[in-house]
Amino acid sequence: MNLIDYYRQQFVELTAQFEKVWEEDLHYKFGYLWRSHVSSSYKEMFQMTQTRQEPLYLMYAMELPESYKRTNISDVIKNVTSAYELSMYVFSSKIMLTSCVSIENLQQTSLGFINHARAEMIDLVFSAIKQVDYETV
Repeated sequence: MNLIDYYRQQFVELTAQFEKVWEEDLHYKFGYLWRSHVSSSYKEMFQMTQTRQEPLYLMYAMELPESYKRTNISDVIKNVTSAYELSMYVFSSKIMLTSCVSIENLQQTSLGFINHARAEMIDLVFSAIKQVDYETV
């Protein structure tokens, strides 16, 4: 069993016991991918990817609705310190926040990583301030 398959099995076992909301995308070709649709206000994804030249990476992503474009969330993300590599991607109808860690720097289980990354992101989203357009008020 190689490393990515070991961590996949660990994640499957942990989610079966603690978070049964994750559904694996069996058609994903670049490692492993799971989606969770627990909340109506955001979507979650978890991905494991490994290339021959790079170590195994775990990535947790939170997809936020377009309304977050009218906040200062980008400033919040820029100024935060994290144990993980945080990124923000802006699309026409959504914002995606990602938290990534190399397996070489992982200090907990795969589900522990998700819970820590999720907690950080929820804190960031909560601290984002809605910007008011005073010209339309």
